[in-house]
Amino acid sequence: MNKTTAFCSAALLVIASSLAGTTFAADNKPAAAAAVPAAAVPAREITKEQAVEMALKAHPGEVTKAYQDTKKGKQTWEVKINGTDGKKWEVHYEIKTGALVSEEGK
Repeated sequence: MNKTTAFCSAALLVIASSLAGTTFAADNKPAAAAAVPAAAVPAREITKEQAVEMALKAHPGEVTKAYQDTKKGKQTWEVKINGTDGKKWEVHYEIKTGALVSEEGK
């Protein structure tokens, strides 16, 4: 076996080992992490449609408006809802992360 073949074989072995370790670690997450609800905050930018869906899950009713806004210094989706609970809701989700910034029921 020449030096190039040996080097390539060793490199592939290292890569395969590191990928196997990553896969194994991902399969061994604690049970608490698996118990996170599906409505948890996404780790990526969200669309207006996703913000509307999250807002309606939190406060069922009729969406009257959904648009970009700034709240607490963050770019947000503001969703206005006439709730089935009789309240008018304003819910703000950060566009960048999907995190809830604020919600107000009047």
